[in-house]
Amino acid sequence: MIVSADSCISGIAAEKVSAASNSGKGKTIAASEPTTKSQWKHQGRTVRAQRFGGLTLTSERPGSASFACVAIFDPRYKQPLVLATHLPVSAFVVWQLSRDRWAAGQLPLAAKPMLGGERAFVFGAESRFRLPELALLAGNILSYAAAESQPIATGFWDRAARSTCGRLRRLLWRQDFSKLPIREGKRRDKAAPCRLFTGN
Repeated sequence: MIVSADSCISGIAAEKVSAASNSGKGKTIAASEPTTKSQWKHQGRTVRAQRFGGLTLTSERPGSASFACVAIFDPRYKQPLVLATHLPVSAFVVWQLSRDRWAAGQLPLAAKPMLGGERAFVFGAESRFRLPELALLAGNILSYAAAESQPIATGFWDRAARSTCGRLRRLLWRQDFSKLPIREGKRRDKAAPCRLFTGN
């Protein structure tokens, strides 16, 4: 679960916790003091992390289960990455788990919402295995094709075009594949594995 550190409340002192200072309506909320601080090197840059422990949501009652928020400051990004976890691990481990999660979640993301795999229903014994396999294969192909293709703009207003699965899918959806030329050559007739009965 990923939440904003601004919506967390300390389970001990009922004090609002903020990973960074915020200002608005003439008021400034200073950044809270983290429970622990750490830093590490990654690809030649220093990544800093702040861990806030013993937190609960504002909607929870006092004494409910607590969790920890980890704010990760990477020089490549303007805003920190805020992660929430109930695991008693260091900020570096939470950061590594987050990186592994996004790499593994790309294929289901491309297969389910992008290609419509989440709206498909099958009931056969083998189909229940074949549909997820084909959906993951199609999502993998779509992700690879989008990464290798040129950036696609969504309109004239898009000045920062990117190569994403959704943009490639929308581009392919507007194409009429029936007008594509068919390669000439001898076709191989596939023999039916069994005889189909269509009579009474």
